[in-house]
Amino acid sequence: MSRKGRPKGSTSRYCLIKDEAILPYEIHVDESTSTYLKVISESQQTSGYYSSFPHLLRSILREKHVPQGENGKVYSLKEYIAAMNNLTEEMKGLLVPSHTKI
Repeated sequence: MSRKGRPKGSTSRYCLIKDEAILPYEIHVDESTSTYLKVISESQQTSGYYSSFPHLLRSILREKHVPQGENGKVYSLKEYIAAMNNLTEEMKGLLVPSHTKI
């Protein structure tokens, strides 16, 4: 009889990044599936699965910068574009190596 899956007690998930810039999340990697996991630091619950690091980072920063329309609030186009520009600048600051910035 063959069994599928990992043996009992084995783990392939480990914490990769825990940083103030991405709070309340931390980033884990699942080596068996080569995916990045967005994990809520306090509860250790997985909030999302991503195939690439930039997509995961964008998801976290989008929550931080881009208006979500909470409580029925409506944002102007100017406010939304400003938030997207902040998101783009922070992504560039984190992902573009400092030696390539002018």
